[in-house]
Amino acid sequence: MPTKPLISKQVESSINAAIASEFYASHLYRHIANYMQRLGYFGAQKFFQAEASHEVEHSQMLVGYLNDMGAVASMPMVDAITEDIASLADALEAAYDTEVQLLKDYVKWHGGSDPVTQQFLLQFIEIQRKAVGEFGDLISRLERCGDDKAALLMLDKELGE
Repeated sequence: MPTKPLISKQVESSINAAIASEFYASHLYRHIANYMQRLGYFGAQKFFQAEASHEVEHSQMLVGYLNDMGAVASMPMVDAITEDIASLADALEAAYDTEVQLLKDYVKWHGGSDPVTQQFLLQFIEIQRKAVGEFGDLISRLERCGDDKAALLMLDKELGE
């Protein structure tokens, strides 16, 4: 006999939305990695592949939480990513915007949750805070490169390390 969920339907819905958002971010980062390879930014390709894997890990943490709380995660359908990524700047801006949106969403989901779920979601708020800072720093470093191709290649190499 199934156990009664320990969380409300609203909280379950929020966690499922978070799972969908993490899967979307993973798909976006795999999409960006493909473009980075095509553009010859192999360090950025490796970086975005790793970022995609991190997003899947985050979704699995959320799935585990729902299971622990007596609910079952729904597996979201993720729309195809069709965004054209024409440069490293496009890639970093898309990632930055995605991480900012995730941070805002986690803050919203945190505010609408019970204390146990709020405690659980704090780790995701911190993850997002750090990601926003990291991508903001990368955008600043890219801007400093300007049109210097050697500087761009150095930044790309660092991204792959």
